[in-house]
Amino acid sequence: MDGTDNGGIRVNGFAKPFPPKTRPSQDATGSASIAFSATASISGLPTAAQPPPPVIDAPERYYVPGVKEKSQFRVLSQQVEISNLSIEKRSFDVRTEIVLLPVERGILTINLHIGKCSLLPNEIPGSTNKITLNGVECEYVRRSHLEDAIQASTKTKNVLNLESKINDRLQDNDYELQITVPKELKKKIKHRKAVRLRVDTVVRNPKRGIQFVDFTGGKEENIHLYTYHTPYISGAREWTVCLDEPDQLSLWELSFELDPHLVPVTSGELTEKRQRNGKIRYKFHQTVPTNACNIGWAIGRFELQPHPESPTIYTFSLPGLDRFVNHTTMYLDKMVEFLEEKLSCRFPYPTLKVVFVDDSPEEIQVYSSLLIVPTTLLYHKKIIDVVQEARQKLIFAIAQQFFGCLISPGHWWHWWIPISIARFLTSLYVETKLGTAEARWQLKRAMDDVCDYEHQWGKIILSPDQIENKRLPLHLDPRHEYTASPVYVDAMLKKGFLMMRMLQKRIGLEPFMRVLHRVLTVGLDMSEKKVTPAAWRHLLTTTEAFFRSVSSVTGKEIPTFLDQWVRTGGHAAFSVKFDFNRKRNLVELEVKQDETVGNGRALYTGPLSVVVQEVDGAFTHMIQIDGALSHAEISCHSKGRKQKKKKVPILTGEEIEIDLTNMDAESPILWLRIDHDCLLIREVSVSQPMFHWEYMLKYERDVIAQMEALEKIQALPSAHSRSVIVDAVSNERFFYRIRSRAAFVLTSVQNRKSEAIVAGTPVLINMFRENFGSKAATNIPRSNNFVVTAQNLQQYFVMQALPQAISRLRKQSGECHEEVQSFLLDLIKFNDNTTNRYSDDFYRAALFNSLAASIFPSEHLPSRVDLPENLSNEMRVLIKEFTYALNMDTVNPSWGRVIGIAALSGIYQLQKCGYLPLDSSILWTFAHRNSCIQMRRCAITLIIDRIVNDKHARETKMEDLSELLDLVETERDPSIRIMIPKLLALTPPFETFTNTKFGVENPCNTQETAEKLWSLCTNLQIDGCLRTGFVDVFYSLYALGVPPALNGPDEAIGIHRNYVTVPNAASTLATSQWHNSGYEAARRSPPRRDFGDEMMNLMH
Repeated sequence: MDGTDNGGIRVNGFAKPFPPKTRPSQDATGSASIAFSATASISGLPTAAQPPPPVIDAPERYYVPGVKEKSQFRVLSQQVEISNLSIEKRSFDVRTEIVLLPVERGILTINLHIGKCSLLPNEIPGSTNKITLNGVECEYVRRSHLEDAIQASTKTKNVLNLESKINDRLQDNDYELQITVPKELKKKIKHRKAVRLRVDTVVRNPKRGIQFVDFTGGKEENIHLYTYHTPYISGAREWTVCLDEPDQLSLWELSFELDPHLVPVTSGELTEKRQRNGKIRYKFHQTVPTNACNIGWAIGRFELQPHPESPTIYTFSLPGLDRFVNHTTMYLDKMVEFLEEKLSCRFPYPTLKVVFVDDSPEEIQVYSSLLIVPTTLLYHKKIIDVVQEARQKLIFAIAQQFFGCLISPGHWWHWWIPISIARFLTSLYVETKLGTAEARWQLKRAMDDVCDYEHQWGKIILSPDQIENKRLPLHLDPRHEYTASPVYVDAMLKKGFLMMRMLQKRIGLEPFMRVLHRVLTVGLDMSEKKVTPAAWRHLLTTTEAFFRSVSSVTGKEIPTFLDQWVRTGGHAAFSVKFDFNRKRNLVELEVKQDETVGNGRALYTGPLSVVVQEVDGAFTHMIQIDGALSHAEISCHSKGRKQKKKKVPILTGEEIEIDLTNMDAESPILWLRIDHDCLLIREVSVSQPMFHWEYMLKYERDVIAQMEALEKIQALPSAHSRSVIVDAVSNERFFYRIRSRAAFVLTSVQNRKSEAIVAGTPVLINMFRENFGSKAATNIPRSNNFVVTAQNLQQYFVMQALPQAISRLRKQSGECHEEVQSFLLDLIKFNDNTTNRYSDDFYRAALFNSLAASIFPSEHLPSRVDLPENLSNEMRVLIKEFTYALNMDTVNPSWGRVIGIAALSGIYQLQKCGYLPLDSSILWTFAHRNSCIQMRRCAITLIIDRIVNDKHARETKMEDLSELLDLVETERDPSIRIMIPKLLALTPPFETFTNTKFGVENPCNTQETAEKLWSLCTNLQIDGCLRTGFVDVFYSLYALGVPPALNGPDEAIGIHRNYVTVPNAASTLATSQWHNSGYEAARRSPPRRDFGDEMMNLMH
């Protein structure tokens, strides 16, 4: 790597510290010092003779609360040089030089992180490389700190024993490389002088952290590689020796020596590009102090395209994707401007680079000044369905450049703070650009997901650092990144977003944005102090530091808020009843809280907002909750109704004419809402007469209130409910998601109430024909003409949802309604998109999904139809349609293969319902690597659904599960690897810890399954999130005990998962139909029946 070239003499070592990009605000001292170091390096002065970089110890003004020094050293600068890249052999050489400053005296060893596939000099046959410290050779050893923990737990084979041992080892010392300090340098270390460490390694066949994309038989120009986070925020250790910790901020220099056709994209700014010995050498500098977790890169035959509207944004993509890239990234500059305006702060890096790659994890990989984006996010200008989803993902990634990269967590368990702030900023963008209704819809989904997780798995504690040396009531300890469950992390980040929103509502939006502005500006100012590394601590944030900033900027102390929602876990659960006292004209309120131990709920004390909608207006009251049972009296401002219709002001300030004939004539109350603005993380169950819910659905304008009303009406509809739901579906002023959800509720109500099913055409079919049928013949749909305006887009999404709701109409016998399948087949047959400027892929996919949902179980199950002549004509037509659609989508693919996914799902439903022979080979054909990623995800999801939910597939379940678990270890695509344990954890095939028949008789409950799952739980070669994902699966099946199949007890002791319902795996299928998700069920897990509304309990 060293030597002489045409560009001048190259000496060992790099500039110390290396020259940054000049900034106008840089102080004179820093500029002079850095310029001196750069001059010394360029002039050929040996590294050892250069003066060390000036270091100022941390005075009190650089103190940041909660930042603890984990390592005995602080990294000042790091230089990484990558060369000898061979994509065919999946290997490259790495030279790393780190300037380390001891923070303690008398240090005898240096501990660093290094990945298992990063080979040290003594692990490479014939290597003459060494590890040196200031040029002195060192002794070193690779530590295997977890192998002994794995070995110690092989006899017992239970989660409790395994995870406690692994967590103890990680908390004690999680470093893999131990270097002994030479005798010659002990005096230097004792006096806390900076030293330079040099390590040469070779990365070969990496299993994680680096993705090589080398399609078999594909085009050579599509070959590329890139880094990704593993398990959650770290990952740099997999390709270089480093301190892979978020608190180790340093200056970086990255060099790449590559073939001329390869282009590197990395964190930092390009400062040098020159040719040498047939190779091109690129040198990048990252002069904003950055930790190793936020350093990433990608290498491939990328094409550079500057953003047309911003000279500081660059996109990189593989050949042939430029049109898609231009359209997808069109508004990146507007997103950056939006965040800069909201935060009153400039973008923290000189440039933003966006590179599109294949075989990527589903989430965008965010690094300092670099976004690595999956190509599945790209879309053509004719695709309108994915625009909102793609833009939300992009602005969330850009927001993480501010909070996540510039302002990084002081420790793993503080990671939720910057990510939650980035999610909050994304929600502001959603509210501004997509509307309040969309933001409120997403808020409710996040709230439901957090409450469901905590009820099933345990409480989420956002700041567990206060609980030292104490075991948390969870099967996996989240206090270390490598022992945190992926399901827990997803829920933790959602809860963090809810907490940030609660904080913003408590102190006000403007003061909250001032807090964020203060954190950013202090961080940017301190990042300019290149000669004062102690000042870089202000680029770190902790729970204590962030909330101290909140108090200092706003002057408000919030200790109770911290204790209730940050330092302890759980959510509140309120069951509310009320009576109207006519004599005193007031509402008598009773609020009950669930005190059951171990259900994820916490006892809340404090204020609770109540909105009483009266005939004279909406009035907000605050009541005090001081225990498990609280009572309050609220005075009414109105008297009973005097006329049948009246204009009533609602909470939004709008006046709406309301028909009062259905309400109690003596009571002025139209409806009652609890915590309407979601100021708490809570579940609420309100007992009130059904006409209150019907009024709320019909006249309330808040999406959350309408969703709650739909849930109650679906659970226990009245005779009048059907007409109210029909009005909601047909009301074009309603948000399209509410209209779509109401259509599914209407189907559910009609299926359950025999008296609601009248002779003739179902009302939803008539409604579809009135709105979307041809004027000449309403039974034929009009030609597609999608218009991208707010109102027309909402109609378009409703047009997709209505057929899917119609397809779920059933007779009392369980069969599909007579007209439904012929109606859906006509829609497919007469669909005309010839004059439409936009693609109808998603609409057609919705029609095929509807056709699949209309299939009902055969009366001959568990026997299946073996011969085609035994099928009915209707089923033959369905098989023909699905097969034709699947074949045509293979020849002429739709966007994201959405039509192929719908057709494959239809064939699976035909198998599941007994109209086709049971055969998983068709699903495995699409699950293997020769299929596109979207079809693979669909096929794997359907296979898991068969394992979990198809009770008539006993003969194939075990074989499918075994092949699925084998796929995890051989699969190269990280998104496929992680989705398998996630889906198995969310939809477990069986359970044994309570000794139920559900587990005992399941064909998957075998010794082979238990042994295979245990081997994955103890496999240290796979991604950390994969290992913990399979611990989630193991815990879901066997709790904390030894599996009964391995001679364990019939019932496991200790905590276990609380099952609410086993959801359908296919319902979690991400077909990219973002606008059609979540309408069939109000929640991914329905509300609990063990607590709350008595009316709900009457039904079961």
